[in-house]
Amino acid sequence: MLRKLLSHAAIYGLAAQIPRFAGVLALPVITQHVTTADYGVAAIVGAYTWGLGIMQSLGLSTIMVNSFARFPTRYKWIWRQLHGFLLLWGLVFGLILGVTLYLGIPQEAAQNRWAIIWLCVLPAILFNSTDLQAMLFYQMKQQPFRIAIRSFIVGTVVVLLNIYTIAYLKMGYMGWFYSNFIGALLGFILYGSSYFLKEQMWPIFRFKWHRIKSSLRTALPVVPHNFSFFLLDTSDKLVLDILHVPLPRIGFYNLASSFGLYFMAASNAVVQASAPFYMQYYSRESADRSAALKARAMTFAMQAFFLVITFLIGLWLKEIFILLIRNDELQQAYQLAIIMLMGYNFRPMYLGAINQLVYKEHTKVLWKVSTVAGVGNLVLNFALVPVFGIQAAAFTTFAALMYMGYSGYLLKEYKQITQVNYWPLFWLSVTVLSLLLVYSLADSAISSKVWLTAGIGLVAGVGFLYANKKLKA
Repeated sequence: MLRKLLSHAAIYGLAAQIPRFAGVLALPVITQHVTTADYGVAAIVGAYTWGLGIMQSLGLSTIMVNSFARFPTRYKWIWRQLHGFLLLWGLVFGLILGVTLYLGIPQEAAQNRWAIIWLCVLPAILFNSTDLQAMLFYQMKQQPFRIAIRSFIVGTVVVLLNIYTIAYLKMGYMGWFYSNFIGALLGFILYGSSYFLKEQMWPIFRFKWHRIKSSLRTALPVVPHNFSFFLLDTSDKLVLDILHVPLPRIGFYNLASSFGLYFMAASNAVVQASAPFYMQYYSRESADRSAALKARAMTFAMQAFFLVITFLIGLWLKEIFILLIRNDELQQAYQLAIIMLMGYNFRPMYLGAINQLVYKEHTKVLWKVSTVAGVGNLVLNFALVPVFGIQAAAFTTFAALMYMGYSGYLLKEYKQITQVNYWPLFWLSVTVLSLLLVYSLADSAISSKVWLTAGIGLVAGVGFLYANKKLKA
């Protein structure tokens, strides 16, 4: 199972991350032609777009996943009705997004306000709903190659366009917006050609309102839960803007946080690959406790894998910044980047609790995990950033991510449905200690880092072989 999980993750991940890795390698070219203010504009517009974008699906992806697992012969009929509803809702959503961007775009980008609005709004109206459904469809069908090929082509085109528009055409932050729009259009064409023509998953606009209302009753409580990811990942840039932190400092912070978001995006490959396995285990665990044990073992294996990878990246992050960032001021952001990178270790243990709650349709309690974490991060940022500066935002994000990952295990509803102990306190302690250790070792001599990396790699290899053997048993 672990080998199959990692093979699917590799398919999802390599195709998506090779272009992203190329984008990282392109930083020495791009960073010569952009300023911290450019990063600041991109951060603020991206924060608004992503924050509202979480609302666009209205949590209905949960209904899609559950209907696929529970109704294998008629889920397509459900999905097509939901698709039609989401496309109509997208018109209203696009208007909301456009007004928000008009009011929120920084004055430094005022001359490009309307261009930015249209480049962000049109994909939201025309492409996003289809992209979401197509990705979920191929993910649940365990057909990772379709997702991987699409990710690879779109990612490669966007990276090349970023280099062309920023380094050659000297377009600054506008290069990112034009490149992302063209990438979204291309991605829609690649998904739509197979999803509509081959699978015949055309949206149904004459949907049954009683089905939509029933779906929304279950799905809408997930929206605040999903919105918490915005509060954790992106809202800190908006808080810095509201607190009148200079735009270059926001850009500095944005670069540091982007390395955590790079890892978050890369880890989505593992999350995507694990979703069908979790659904299989949960559908059997009421009659077979061994399925619950396998779900836990998979979660532990992913958690150990995440810790090893983030520790090693954090250990070498200073050297990575020196190598990739051709800007002396931006190079100093590596310490903040370590903190936020290590925070994203929350994901596997978060999945261990949340996936069970969602499968059992306990969605109404998810706010106790996600919304509390997101709002807590927001409140702490407003309280601490004016006193301690942007460094406080990094530490509050780490603390909020840890709450996000482990608080689900304390819920009464979770304790009623789980069959095995996931040892959350142990894994939380390991994560915090790993942060303290890698932060203290970041400025160590390169020779020491080489020996430490080799030792960790050896132990991790032995651990993988042991875990794979145990999961086969």
